Amino acid sequence: MGVAGCQKLLDDVLDAGGGVIFIDEAYQLSSGNSPGGLAVLDFLLAEVENLRSKVCFVLAGYNKQMESFFAHNPGIPSRFPLEMKFDDYTDDELLQILEFKINSKYGHRMKAEDGLRGLYCRIVARRLGRGRDKDGFGNARAIENLLGTVYRRQSDRLRRQRREGLRPDDLLLTKDDLLGPEPSNALLKSAAWAKLQDLIGLKSVKESIKSLVDSAKTNYQRELNEEPIIEYSLNRIFLGNPGTGKTTVAKLYGQVLVDIGLLSMGEVVVKNPSDFVGAVLGESEKLTNGIIASTVGKVLVIDEAYGLSDGGTSQGGSFSNPFKSAVVDIIVATVHSTVGDDRCVLLLGYRDQMEEMLQNVNPGLSRRFPLSSAFTFEDFSQSELSSILDLKLKNQGFGVTPKAKQVVLEMLDRARNRPNFGNAGEVDILLNEAKSRHQKRLTAGKTARTSTLEALDFDENYERHERAETNVEQLFKDTIGCERLVATLQGYQEAARMTKALGLDPKEQIPFTFLFRGPPGTGKSTTARKMGKVFYDAGFLSEATVHDCSASDLVGQYVGQTGPKVRQLLDKALGAVLLIDEAYRLREGHFAKEALDELVDAITKDRYRKRLIIILAGYEHDINGLLAVNPGLTSRFPEVIDFRSLDSIECFDLLAKELTKKKEDLEAKGSAHMHVDCLEQPSAEFQADMYALFECLSTQASWGNARDIETLANAVFQAAMKAASKLEKVMLTISETIVRAELEKMANERQSRSSVPADKSTGGMANGFSQLYPAAQHRLPPQIPLDPTRASFTAQQSKLAPSQEIPDESAPNEPMTPMVSADTDGNLGRVAIRDVGVSDEIWEQLQLDAQAEQQREVEYQAKLRAKNEAADEALRERIVKELIEEEERRQKEAEMKKKLEMEGRCPVGYHWIRQEGGWRCAGGSHFVSEM
Repeated sequence: MGVAGCQKLLDDVLDAGGGVIFIDEAYQLSSGNSPGGLAVLDFLLAEVENLRSKVCFVLAGYNKQMESFFAHNPGIPSRFPLEMKFDDYTDDELLQILEFKINSKYGHRMKAEDGLRGLYCRIVARRLGRGRDKDGFGNARAIENLLGTVYRRQSDRLRRQRREGLRPDDLLLTKDDLLGPEPSNALLKSAAWAKLQDLIGLKSVKESIKSLVDSAKTNYQRELNEEPIIEYSLNRIFLGNPGTGKTTVAKLYGQVLVDIGLLSMGEVVVKNPSDFVGAVLGESEKLTNGIIASTVGKVLVIDEAYGLSDGGTSQGGSFSNPFKSAVVDIIVATVHSTVGDDRCVLLLGYRDQMEEMLQNVNPGLSRRFPLSSAFTFEDFSQSELSSILDLKLKNQGFGVTPKAKQVVLEMLDRARNRPNFGNAGEVDILLNEAKSRHQKRLTAGKTARTSTLEALDFDENYERHERAETNVEQLFKDTIGCERLVATLQGYQEAARMTKALGLDPKEQIPFTFLFRGPPGTGKSTTARKMGKVFYDAGFLSEATVHDCSASDLVGQYVGQTGPKVRQLLDKALGAVLLIDEAYRLREGHFAKEALDELVDAITKDRYRKRLIIILAGYEHDINGLLAVNPGLTSRFPEVIDFRSLDSIECFDLLAKELTKKKEDLEAKGSAHMHVDCLEQPSAEFQADMYALFECLSTQASWGNARDIETLANAVFQAAMKAASKLEKVMLTISETIVRAELEKMANERQSRSSVPADKSTGGMANGFSQLYPAAQHRLPPQIPLDPTRASFTAQQSKLAPSQEIPDESAPNEPMTPMVSADTDGNLGRVAIRDVGVSDEIWEQLQLDAQAEQQREVEYQAKLRAKNEAADEALRERIVKELIEEEERRQKEAEMKKKLEMEGRCPVGYHWIRQEGGWRCAGGSHFVSEM
């Protein structure tokens, strides 16, 4: 109409001598949805004042909407001073209107069972009255809508009775016409209820729905007795993992409510959070109000409802999404958990996310959708999944062999360890993959069964479980020094086999948390990957993947971030292996300790317990220190696997294997030939030289064991390529000269690095001690070469040299330097820092004893070489006799050192040095007499 149309209307009224202008739903003028509405409103406000006593203006509208209308212009209330409020009709008034409308339509000829003012009509009026004082309550219009439903029921009844040969009265409204069918009778005819009962599993959900239906039956009887009904809400939260049937049950649940007369319409509307959220301010409210208004009398299903969370604190932050907050606010304002609501709203989602959402959004949402009355969908059991598999195969026209079914169920059991296990959806995934593989085999002529799926179709490597007993030795065949570990894993397999035979759960007998203790390069990460394969083949994990992380990946940067980061890593590794390297760093700082506490707590929760392998890796002393930080850590990580450093023989064998592997790769590709005879069939002299060089390298603090062997193998290979680059035909030769040169080069480089003073290091324990106790600052000891005439490692050092006296280079009052020493087994000791309170006399003697120990080791290696080189038989026998005596002494010393270390006589973990009358730790403060 616009302003021009309003002016014409006013002119017509004035020409008629004045009158009344009634504007219904006047709030639309200020809502912004009517083009030109605000201009019309401003025009009318002026005319209301100008035409006083000539034209009477009446505005009509709903209470809530008119409030925003009056807020548009402060002058509106003063121009409309008189306000008339129309209250909702009472039950008695509704009954009178009901009688009036029936009589008006049928001219007082329509009768009702028990009369138009009888019990059944009174119940109808009371049902209508329960919607009183709510937005949208239609009063007399609601009676019109209800009568339409009553007449439709009557029409269906009359048609049915005439088909049965009866002659019903067309002018009679029966009890069922007015009230609808009795709930118990309606259920017998409800197809949705029958389908719900036929669903596999869902026992608790079925019981909850049955209880709700029984409440409807009880209320029906209470209405007939004219007693107050039991109040309950139709709105529910459905909690459960994917594939548990939430959406399917939601649709059937809504139809059941319609069948027993609790909802006026039977449609189920499924929406996602994205359907409610707008892109600009105000759009979310508009979309949400539209959806809520369109689902009156229906079931509104909001799937993955946790997506309406406005940010909350799941990541430790305080971000809030105003668009999502607006959606929740509208739902809270319009959806009520009271009897009489002709609407059912269902929120679907995973338990953890839904609980978090309800904590972080408008508190009114949790009152309207209480978790205490939620329908919980549990994961299907193995027998239920087996039934689901049978049903899906039948519907799709396929069969499976007994072996194939066993394989499928084992795959489903492993898949449970993954986060958000798909349940029935997981069955669909496996079936789709199996049908695809089956079709490929059918096309290739590898099977003649057109409608039967075999074990190969589901898992091409399905026999891994039968081969699991031999997997361990095969997996570790290329790993040196892993005999104890192999025996441990085989013990786990045997325990699993026996518990299965006894009908018990093997997971309860197998540890899933481990401590890996040992120096770098000893195979901790490699072992973790192979353990994942062993546990996967045994059916304990859903995948053999190893998720590597360090302590810093678990630690947050601000308050509230650490816990979620730890849980995210655990969730990511569910069904796999989580390897936390350098785990000892979790004892450093408040956030790191918080991460450790969160890890300790999470391990015992059902979500993570026995569902993934957790490995804490680090140096032995540091891991032991970590265990002391949190007392609960020891009981949660009872299994310890210690990794020792490689000895010289193992180092040489590993180098030979690495280069032999390169040789095989080259020959397989046909690109070159490589000779590694010096390593595969080494001479005694060359082998002795290599043992001596590796022995000295292993005493360096930076020695990386297998990692450095790999680096050395690459360096030798590159040197061999440079030597062969000038030849016409590619022929690589790994010679003794190349190997010795590269090993000496590495040894010299490591020796030069170790000469950096401790107080110039970039951190570590020694640096920290020097800052706290300046008196303990020392320079590193002079290195003891194999040959006193040379400072570098050469082949000449392998010659037997006489024992020499080590000069004391320290001033009388200057403390001796700390040492990095190795015991008789070649195990690396800690950098020895002089303990506080150790006298100069004790410290000087300790350094001399340590140097003597090193010299004895050098002489021992030299004798080993001399034994092989000796041409004189008598000399060889004498050397052998000396070596046997030395071996006995070394064995006794090794046993004594191990005993002292196990007893923890030195809390710092220093190496023990033999002195006259007993043993003293390398720090100097702990002495144990001969035992």
